[in-house]
Amino acid sequence: MHKKLKLAVASIALLSSIAWVQSASASSVFSDNFNSYSGQLNWAPPGNWTAPGPGTVDLIGETTSGTSFNFYPGNGGYVDLDGSNGQPGTLQTLQTFAAGKYTLTFDLGGNARGDGFKTTDFSLGSFSDSIILASGDALGFHSYTFTTSGGQLAFSDLAGGNQNIGNILDNVSLASAVPEPSTWVMFLFGFGAIGWMLRDGRRRPIQRA
Repeated sequence: MHKKLKLAVASIALLSSIAWVQSASASSVFSDNFNSYSGQLNWAPPGNWTAPGPGTVDLIGETTSGTSFNFYPGNGGYVDLDGSNGQPGTLQTLQTFAAGKYTLTFDLGGNARGDGFKTTDFSLGSFSDSIILASGDALGFHSYTFTTSGGQLAFSDLAGGNQNIGNILDNVSLASAVPEPSTWVMFLFGFGAIGWMLRDGRRRPIQRA
C-alpha cells in the first residue's frame, strides 16, 4: 500500500507539472487593445509604443476623447497606420524582446475609405511578414508563431495611394511560446518524483512471512 501511495503522489506531481508547462506554453509578454488612449491624429503614443517617423499614425475609433473617425464600430480604439502628414507610418514597441519563439496575434482591417489596396509589414527581429488588404476588407484576426533573433515589434504601411489613409490595426498581443525556467523546474520535479519512487522500490528488501 505504501508503494501505491508513493506512486500516486509521484503521478500527481508529474501531471501537475505537465499541466503547468502547458499553461505556461503561451505566456503573454505584451498586449494592447488601444482602448485606454485619447484619440489623436499624428498620434504621439504614450508608454509602450513609439511612432519613429518620418511618417505618422492616427489613433482613432471609439477612444476616450479626441478624433471621431470610427470605421469599425464596436471595436474601441484602433490605429490607422497611415497618419495625417502625407507619409506612411510605423508603430513600434518601446520594449525589446529577447530571442526565442513567440506567437503574435492582432486584428487588421482595410482602410475603409475607398482607397486602393494597402500593404502592412510587421516584424520582430529576424521575423517579418506582410498582409495586403482591400479597402473594404473587414477587421480580421491574424496569428503567427515564429522563432526570432529578438528585437522590437513593429507594424508599417508601405507607400501607395492616399498616404493619409492606411490599414487599421487593433488588439496586438505577443506571447512567449516557450515555458519559463521555473516551469521546467516543476516539470523535472514530476519526473524526479517518479524516479525516486522506482529507485526506492528496487532498494526495498523483500519481506518474507
